[in-house]
Amino acid sequence: MKKLTYLASAIVAALGFSTAAKADISVSGSADVAYTDAGGNTTSMNGGGVSFALSTTTDAGVTISASAGISNDKDSDGDDSTATGLTKLTFGFANGSLAIGDSVGIADGTGKVGELVTWADTNGVAITYEGSIGDDEGSGASASTTMGDATIGLAYVWDGSSAGDVDGATITASSVSISMPVGAMSVTAAAAQSENGSTKMNDSGVSISYAVAGGTLGVGYNVVSGDTAADEAESLGLTYSTSMGGATVKLGYQNHDGSSNTAQTTDIVVSQPLGGGASIWAEMRSTSGTRAAETASTSDTVFAVGTSVSF
Repeated sequence: MKKLTYLASAIVAALGFSTAAKADISVSGSADVAYTDAGGNTTSMNGGGVSFALSTTTDAGVTISASAGISNDKDSDGDDSTATGLTKLTFGFANGSLAIGDSVGIADGTGKVGELVTWADTNGVAITYEGSIGDDEGSGASASTTMGDATIGLAYVWDGSSAGDVDGATITASSVSISMPVGAMSVTAAAAQSENGSTKMNDSGVSISYAVAGGTLGVGYNVVSGDTAADEAESLGLTYSTSMGGATVKLGYQNHDGSSNTAQTTDIVVSQPLGGGASIWAEMRSTSGTRAAETASTSDTVFAVGTSVSF
């Protein structure tokens, strides 16, 4: 990443105004190109974007930050370039932060640690009972703070349609999460709820990671329950990551049990850095159990290879 820092005071001074205010703007970029194969149905993809991180500090020491970007979705074909961001302000304090805006997310799916691929799910067969809480992002506020070794997060979405309706929205959501070390392990637990009118869905999960056998092992468990039976499910995830030479190797397994059906995904991701922010990578996802049938354009097994660059 190449960081460009601008002092707003210098610009203002050049215009002959006061130099009391100043701000930092960091610019970074990324680009990707990928090739996927789902049982002979091959697809090329390319995407990336430019990201702007904006921040300033008040006289009282409060950091105020926002972000924006211009992006083209890296894991879809075609050109869908769009401008994003500037939908949330984050206020940083000595012992935590507060974010307010139209892109606040809740902490759901915490236990689904085995889902690793970015590109190798393209044209894969569908699993329709993975468990879903529904809308998990919208207009709202989130906060985080530390208590000893623990980090505690709270989030409330007052309008799941991101329209900013504080007191009359149909869709609302909330969550609480905690992350902390426990001996040699790192533990994260979260509980979330989403309401759409009179329909309520609940999501709770826990994930644990610790160093073992020259790498890092992760275990996660997630439960979705509520008023919509088709969206209820239990999920068990496993992941292991290690280094081989200069390459990073990640293995993931995710089991879904819902609607009296069970299905599994197995992921493999290998990435080799080339220097200068560039890397080559390969991914594979294999899906088994009760799932949609393969078609001429979808497959149980999807492969992907490509290159990613950070500027």
